[in-house]
Amino acid sequence: MLIRRARQRERPKLVTVLEARDHIEADSRFEQHTLAHLRQAEREVAWLRWLGIVAWVLILLWRDMTSDVGNAWAVLGGGLIYTAWSHWRIDRAGSIRAAARLTSVGDPILAALMCAMTGGIGSLFYPFFYFTLLATVFRLGGRDVVLILALNAALSVVLFFFASAPDIRLTDLTIAIFYLVFATLLGVMLARWARKNLSLATSREKAFRLARDRTRLLLRRLIGAQEEERRLVAGDLHDRLGHQLFVLQQGLGSLADHDKLPDDLKLRLKSLGNEAQACANDVRLMMNDLRPTVLDDFGFCEAVREYVARMSVNVPFDLTLKIDDTVEFDERAAEAMLFRIVQESLINIRKHAKATRVVISLAPPVYAGGGAVLTISDDGEGFDPHKTEPGHLGLLTMRERAEALGGTFEISTISGEGTTVTVTLPEGHAA
Repeated sequence: MLIRRARQRERPKLVTVLEARDHIEADSRFEQHTLAHLRQAEREVAWLRWLGIVAWVLILLWRDMTSDVGNAWAVLGGGLIYTAWSHWRIDRAGSIRAAARLTSVGDPILAALMCAMTGGIGSLFYPFFYFTLLATVFRLGGRDVVLILALNAALSVVLFFFASAPDIRLTDLTIAIFYLVFATLLGVMLARWARKNLSLATSREKAFRLARDRTRLLLRRLIGAQEEERRLVAGDLHDRLGHQLFVLQQGLGSLADHDKLPDDLKLRLKSLGNEAQACANDVRLMMNDLRPTVLDDFGFCEAVREYVARMSVNVPFDLTLKIDDTVEFDERAAEAMLFRIVQESLINIRKHAKATRVVISLAPPVYAGGGAVLTISDDGEGFDPHKTEPGHLGLLTMRERAEALGGTFEISTISGEGTTVTVTLPEGHAA
């Protein structure tokens, strides 16, 4: 009783620790997704910079757009260096956020230099200031965009007083700053909507992942309970019925050897003894089908070898077994589930495939890392896996067993060309 109460007190602590671990893992995944999106956004903005450089080259070729050709070429050289550096830094930066903040400051400065060469705030390059604001708010958020807005406004004032055409008035500067503020507010609003949708998608993904994990846990428990029930039934058959059949067989044999019995009765007793022996053999086969003792004693590989050797005598097709003995399993549950998949597959092939050759293979995955790949292929008639008849639950059961282990279950089949079942287990169940 005291131990039970202690476990009940420890259970809430364990649940709290697991929930905290789930939150930490969720936050870590969210941070990784955020950084991945930021890096992708930086790549897209980098291509826009290259597009701006191409436009600047066209301006230089069209000499009437600027009167200071020498400084314009200098701006082009600096712009090329800056654009190439920012593009190179995307995949090599230790912190992508630091790189994004640097380019958020560099982009308005480059836009201001272009505008200074082509008419100040009246330049056709002035809308680049709006793009820098939108790019900043979508990449970094509201706090950073306020600083970039202040920088853009300050650069606009400098352009108005020192680089604008004579016909540009103070009203034009006011309108330009107004549109800068408007672009900032629009970007903040759109970014907020995008972040809400991302947060909603993330929460749904988390809920789906938790539901999937719980379903897998439930499946493992159900399948584990089924295997335990099979083991108990097989044990009862061995301890009770098997022993009784053995006693019956021995008793019939001793009676058949009695000298005082008529010959016809002796023959009858021997026939009954043979029937008892056949019944005992059937019980032994039932025990092996329910829970092979070799599976518990020697593992999956030896159990499959013994099962295939026994099945080869009774099936109308050639059975080939290819097992890599370097594959080892961390859990008996994984071995039992894979064995059941082999059993179900061979039963389906025997009933429906009309195959002449079946190959069963177990090997490590072709990619690096742990795990195991079980493949069962035949040269039978094939079928449409989407048009299975009601009540045929073999495929569903095999898929559930594989997914309960966190693995994958795939069927490749073409009518008239055979079927291949592939089960892939992740590292942790097979090592």
